[in-house]
Amino acid sequence: DIVTPQTWVWYFTSVLLFYGSFIAGSWMSSKRSLPAVKIKNDIDPTALNIFLAIAIFFIFLFGYPLRSYFFFAYQKSTQIPVFDSFIAASILLMSVAVCATIRHYYKRKEGQSLWKVLFNPAVISYCIVAVLLTSMGGRVIVGSSLIMILVFYSVYIRRLRPLACLAVFIALVLSSQVVSMWRIGISMEDMFAIQEYFLPRGWLRAATVFFSENFMVGYSLIDFLGKYSIPLLRFPVVLLSNLIGLIPSFLFPAKTSWMVSFTSLGYNVGGLSGGFNAYISLVVNFGILGASLFLFGLSYVLQWLKHYSGPIATAVYVMLSGWLAALFFRNLEQTVIKQMLQFSVLTPLALLILSRFIAARRKNRN
Repeated sequence: DIVTPQTWVWYFTSVLLFYGSFIAGSWMSSKRSLPAVKIKNDIDPTALNIFLAIAIFFIFLFGYPLRSYFFFAYQKSTQIPVFDSFIAASILLMSVAVCATIRHYYKRKEGQSLWKVLFNPAVISYCIVAVLLTSMGGRVIVGSSLIMILVFYSVYIRRLRPLACLAVFIALVLSSQVVSMWRIGISMEDMFAIQEYFLPRGWLRAATVFFSENFMVGYSLIDFLGKYSIPLLRFPVVLLSNLIGLIPSFLFPAKTSWMVSFTSLGYNVGGLSGGFNAYISLVVNFGILGASLFLFGLSYVLQWLKHYSGPIATAVYVMLSGWLAALFFRNLEQTVIKQMLQFSVLTPLALLILSRFIAARRKNRN
């Protein structure tokens, strides 16, 4: 009973406003008459190989100091300085893999299956790294990459049926929770013991154990609503300060000390699992009105990208959608700046610029 009824009314009203704003942005964007623009030679294979080589180089550079921690010491590995750099290099490789897959799809022969499109060096390299990434606590990142594949398939190839989407969602959630319990040291025997103990006592208790991490993220929301009023409009100083995160950690190790935190603004919110509910980040950064405008603009741009023909626009849309499905709701600031802006927008744009440069050089030689 730490949250007052009035606060709950404000909360549910604002949540409905957020969803309504997101839907309205997508609807208004779809009503516009968008030209069918197609950029030829969006992604040059040489440029793609250069980015792939860079990503693999950094994977080895930052993964080598972590070699003794793969699969065995998740808690200790997160305390190593190069851990964040390894995660960033893995996401860079994932971005390259998505761009490579979409390029192969645009260049595919008539009737070629999706599996042949996925069978390329970038995807194979990422699949290997994804196993290591999962053992280091990056299961949400790997899950987001799987969601990207589903988004690409459902939007651009064949729309998935609702039951198929539900089945895939349940499978992803269950596998994610199994990995979560395994990485903190719970063996398969322990999992079966937990199942035998809780299931006879009710599905609710079993779900409480199985989805405990999700409940712990939700705790931060309850703590916030019980302590503070919900602002109507704010300037996103926390989010903008995270732009310094675009600088690689190995170049600026102390960059986190320059970022503005919730605590420095007077918001001392407790989080049991290190993550904050997205609602907190939205209202602390933008307020209710500002968050509504932010979500409206985000969905407007996504709908525009969806109808903009070309491998780069498709790759950006697919990756942004994948991040929105999961990680956005747990760590909004880092997701927006690092995963969405740096690796889903700036990286494909850099790939496009390099592709144009190589194409121009090749044309001048001829």
